[in-house]
Amino acid sequence: MNEEAKTTKVPNAIKKILLSDEQVIAVIKQSRLKAAITPDSIIITDQRIIRCSPSAMGLRKEIEDYRYEDIANLKIDKGILFATITVKRRFMSENLILDDLPKGQADYISRVIQENLRRMSGATTSPVTANQQASVAPPEDPLQVLKLRFARGEITKEQFEEMKRALE
Repeated sequence: MNEEAKTTKVPNAIKKILLSDEQVIAVIKQSRLKAAITPDSIIITDQRIIRCSPSAMGLRKEIEDYRYEDIANLKIDKGILFATITVKRRFMSENLILDDLPKGQADYISRVIQENLRRMSGATTSPVTANQQASVAPPEDPLQVLKLRFARGEITKEQFEEMKRALE
């Protein structure tokens, strides 16, 4: 973990929603040059990405939670000083956009997210040689994934029905 990610505190609002077995890997803040008063905090755990967006001078907080199993891939746009990570999500969901990140921290976040995506998918860390057969898991049936998300309580019945209609 880079030094700045180690020293940044996990906001109390986030500590309250962490699962008992969930490990915080990194806490990154948006650049104060771009969001001077209330920068967002990006908390990367071993199970999800959490964005805490304070507003009203920090009196209100909007917390967004993105599980790795709902992430398809990500893209990094680097500027001179800042970077934006766009996390593409599955199932016609809106993308998660982590913007105004210091460029060096964006590389770190990207690597941590990629490692967790690999771990969640069960992929091996070593490359497959020409003599080895790659075991490719069959693609998940979107309707089955949708049913699983509904059963876990991650989506409401209305969201389930809407997404089910969109898949048909």
